[in-house]
Amino acid sequence: MSRIAVLNSFRLLKGYTVWKTMDVFSWRSFIYLLVFSHLITPLVSLFVWQTVTAEGQVVGGWGSNQFMDYYLAIVLVRQLTVSYEHHMLGMQIYNGELTNLLLKPHHLLYVVIGENLAVKIVSYTVSIPLLMALWIWLSPESTLSVTRIILFILTVINACILRFLWLYLLTLAAFWTEKTQSLVNAGEVAIFFIGGEVAPLFLIQGGFGDWLYYLPFYGMLGFPAEVLTWTSGISILHGLALQYGWIGILVLCSTFIYKKGIKRYSALGG
Repeated sequence: MSRIAVLNSFRLLKGYTVWKTMDVFSWRSFIYLLVFSHLITPLVSLFVWQTVTAEGQVVGGWGSNQFMDYYLAIVLVRQLTVSYEHHMLGMQIYNGELTNLLLKPHHLLYVVIGENLAVKIVSYTVSIPLLMALWIWLSPESTLSVTRIILFILTVINACILRFLWLYLLTLAAFWTEKTQSLVNAGEVAIFFIGGEVAPLFLIQGGFGDWLYYLPFYGMLGFPAEVLTWTSGISILHGLALQYGWIGILVLCSTFIYKKGIKRYSALGG
């Protein structure tokens, strides 16, 4: 791709992001409600593990302070990687608005990514102050280094891309069924249970626990959190390879499903 093409793509994406941000602000109360809902579940897990490790109890070598640091990192990762494609793209497919988008002289992804970034910008206006207040209130003992912060930013960006592609792939099922919301909810549940939110993955013993480190959900949630807290035994190379590998797989899968879905959409008169 030439430099001019890259610049044009950037300007197009920037334009959609600015336009969609103004649109999303009109229903920001809904976004803020979702931000609070994403805040509750990891905090519940945090308080559960704080109770379990009260009075000096240790689980898997972790005490109260380690669980607090980890779950504060989970809260941070969840809020930074938030993605709501099913609320926008799914409805556009159902009500026929997708037809207008397909008539534009560029790929649909520019609109979808622009909406995704717009939702992130609006959600950050409330989630970042909340996270700062939560961090000050709980006062974790973990000390951050410049290296850890840089690695965390890199892994969170990868996690954002992974989560976006995962939910985008599930949302494309709207070409075939009106039960997309249930499918997306199942995908979110998978992230919750086997991404490292219910419990750090190292606590899940046996062969099944080992396999969880090779699924994309660890790269979406647990791995960036472990980078920020610098969990003992973490493999940066494994985590980055996992993230980039699954990004490639999800890009291929979503491209294939999109092409099949567009053919079906056109055939049905969309």
